[in-house]
Order: sequence, then structure tokens, then C-alpha cells
Amino acid sequence: MKKIILLLIVFSSTLLHSQEKNFIDKPYLEVQGKADTLVTPNRIYIDVLISEKDTKGKKSVEELESEMLSKLKSLGIDTEKNVTMQDMMSNYQKFFLKQTEIQKAKSYSILVYDAKSTAKVFIGLEEVGISNVRIDKLEHSEESKLQLLMNAEAMENAKANAISFTKPLGQNVGKALLINQGKNNFYRGNNKLLIRGVALQDSGYKTKAQDYNENIEFEKITIASDISVRFALE
Repeated sequence: MKKIILLLIVFSSTLLHSQEKNFIDKPYLEVQGKADTLVTPNRIYIDVLISEKDTKGKKSVEELESEMLSKLKSLGIDTEKNVTMQDMMSNYQKFFLKQTEIQKAKSYSILVYDAKSTAKVFIGLEEVGISNVRIDKLEHSEESKLQLLMNAEAMENAKANAISFTKPLGQNVGKALLINQGKNNFYRGNNKLLIRGVALQDSGYKTKAQDYNENIEFEKITIASDISVRFALE
């Protein structure tokens, strides 16, 4: 029985080696294909920390929370749908609060859909005494679909590159034998707001309301595909 198992292992190894050798022995051409596009973020997540420390104890967290929600509603924000409270561990990680301050603070995430709404939130919250505001992340709602489009475009570019090499030689590009996709196909901005192309403060804490106006925009998100394709030569 052991001899049979050993023979099967040897046979399988020989078969795999033979298949690999046959693959390597085929004439092929390896080329690169790239594609990318820029998109404006349309899902902006804003982190807000409300703390009694901001008012030196003059207002409670509950009062600040009520004023925040009222202000957001006045700005047209759907507070039931687009405002969520975060856990205290998240507070600690994002705002580096001291242990004694955690119980006197609450952290919220606000979802808006454009740069102007973001500016209005920053300005509105500062008007009610809340200045611990930061942009957490930027997304685009169609990122997955756009990535597939970039993958297809990169593949088309790879084939076009292969044809440009083989046509002068009188050879044809055959089937794709191997496709390797590069890493880091999403390149996001640094969560910065721009005014006329000049980056503002990195949307950090204690940002002044006057820093924001109607001319702001976000750094765009780059969605890219970078592939290496090995085509058979015919």
C-alpha cells in the first residue's frame, strides 16, 4: 500500500512538473496594462466629539448633544439616518482622551454627501460651541463598479501593448496565459479640503469656521488598476 501511495506521489509530481515545463516552453510575451480615473468623494464621514471640557463645564454633554442635533436638522441633515453614536473605545483611539474624560464625552459620526455640506456642518457645529470635529474618511458610492471598469480598461491596454510589439514581427497575440494584478488599486486623498487648489488644515481638531466657504472641494479619489499579462504568441 505504501509503495502505491509513493508511486502516486511521484506520478503527480512528475505530471505537475511536466505541465509547468510545457507552460514555460510556450512562446509568450509579458506586458503591463494600466488604467485609472479620478472621482469626487460623495460619502464623507465626519467625526464629532462633544465634551464638557469644551465649555469648561458650563454645558452638559446632554445639552451639547441636543444643540448639535438641532443644528444639524436646521442644515438639512437627516439625524435619524445619517448621525450615529460611536463607542467609547473609538473615542479614546480617535481623540486620545484621558481616562478621566471619557465618561464626560460622546462621539458621533455624521454622513454627508458633498464638500459644501461638510463645510456647513463644521461651521454650524462651531456656532453651537462644538469644535472637536474631523473628517474620518472619504468614499465614493460607485467605487466597486469603477474598479471593475478600470480592470477591464487595463486589460484592453495590456492587449494593445502586446499587439504593438507583435505586429511588426508578423506574429499574433494569443490567449492570456497568466494575469497578475498589482496591489493598492485604491488611492485616497488625505481627507483634505481644498480652496482654489490650496490644501487647508488636515480637517483636524479645533478647525476654525472661517477656514471654510462655498469654494471648497475635496481631493479626488484615484481608482486605478495595474496588471501584468502574459500572452501566448502565435
